[in-house]
Amino acid sequence: MKAFKYVLGYLLLLQLALPYLLPFDLVFRDRMDYNLVKDNLSSIDVILDNISRQIRQEHLENYIIILGDSVAYSGPGDASQSIGHYIQDLADESSLSNSPRIYNLSMPAMQMGDIYTMLLKLEEHQISTQNLIVDVAYQGFVVRNPDPAIVFWLQEDLKSLDRVSYDHVMGNLEANTHHKDSTLQTAVHKLLWKNVAILHFSGFIKKGMLQEGRAIIGAGPMDDSIGDARVWSEKPGLREFLRQAEYERDFSAQDFDLSNDNPQIYFLDNIIAHQKGKHTLVFMAAANQELMNDKVTAPGYVRNLQQVDNYFKDQPVQYINMYGQINSDLFSDHLHLVADGNRELARMLWDNFNKGDRS
Repeated sequence: MKAFKYVLGYLLLLQLALPYLLPFDLVFRDRMDYNLVKDNLSSIDVILDNISRQIRQEHLENYIIILGDSVAYSGPGDASQSIGHYIQDLADESSLSNSPRIYNLSMPAMQMGDIYTMLLKLEEHQISTQNLIVDVAYQGFVVRNPDPAIVFWLQEDLKSLDRVSYDHVMGNLEANTHHKDSTLQTAVHKLLWKNVAILHFSGFIKKGMLQEGRAIIGAGPMDDSIGDARVWSEKPGLREFLRQAEYERDFSAQDFDLSNDNPQIYFLDNIIAHQKGKHTLVFMAAANQELMNDKVTAPGYVRNLQQVDNYFKDQPVQYINMYGQINSDLFSDHLHLVADGNRELARMLWDNFNKGDRS
């Protein structure tokens, strides 16, 4: 019985202390760790808790949040080649007396509903979205039949944080199988992994152990790349690969519905309402105009882009369309950039963001 009490006391101490024992660089560095987060979505809360703690401890009042999909995340290269890393370099090298901290909280496959939900989660964690950069993509406005779901990762969070919006898009969500399993066993599993520290932080503990192991044997740091980061022209078979139906759908020239009936517009309107009175920069991610020339020059595609531009002209946010502003040699595929492309995108975002009024 005495031994049990000691074990129970140890577990309780671990439960209370573990959140404060993880080094910040292990939890977050330049961007979220996709390979870790995708296997345990509660890891996002660990990251947000640590960012919130850093903001309080360092009395940070000037920081920029970046939200978006794989383009803003900056795949397929590693974190040191991401726009968050490059914007932080530009901020540190700037003449600003109080250069901002950059937090890139983007995730591959993140949809507009996920971005809106992340704003609510940031609010929940007492992290300001006073300064925000958001990535939108052409394919987000294309008709969903029903995939991709407008909320891909954070359906449960949206359900708890904004039930009205959750119910509004429920028809789309139910058709998606990404997080459809709602059995008692699954619910208990989620509850344990969210609330029991040793499980909640298990991904970060494993990551830390792997990093220490590599350091002991003299290996380099872990590579968090998520794909082949070479320039697109060095990838044989890429053109043929992009003829698959899912990529054809992404470049559809069918007329966009830019009413509130389009879930993309529904959540964009929600985001813009949430950001009222704040400094928000929205950028339309560019496509590789050489590789996708037949798609992006189609009259319907061009007309759709113009309609999106017109939508943002009437909104109280900064907006920049990146089409035609990034050389095709800086792309890794049809949408994603190589390191130099991310560096160029970071420079344009930094320059444009600082044209606006930022507190």
